[in-house]
Amino acid sequence: MSIKIVEVRSLKKGNYIVIDNEPCRIVEYTSSKPGKHGAAKVRIEALSIFDGKKHQLLTTGDNKAEVPIITRQPHQVLSINGNIAQLMNMETYETIELPIPENMSLKEGGEVQVLEALGRKALVT
Repeated sequence: MSIKIVEVRSLKKGNYIVIDNEPCRIVEYTSSKPGKHGAAKVRIEALSIFDGKKHQLLTTGDNKAEVPIITRQPHQVLSINGNIAQLMNMETYETIELPIPENMSLKEGGEVQVLEALGRKALVT
């Protein structure tokens, strides 16, 4: 897996984090002040980058969190069969097939970006 470990307090809104083995983008980050009985609490709300589901994490600020290493690569659309697109990586010339998201329109011969994180791939706008 391509992840790195960071302290939760170093994260902020817009960063990426792994929650429940799902790479997510942080949409809300709130923290409380440390009290006399412990460390500051951090509440993170994040959306999955693959399916858009909401995930939450409540932990202390000095705990460690996994951050996914995300890559974006240009791909050319070779063919479209229903809601499946056959794509070719513009750098390595490897071909893959991925489902087309509902809100995305593609045409053969066009270029798209493919996002890869934790061994999973998805088309992005």
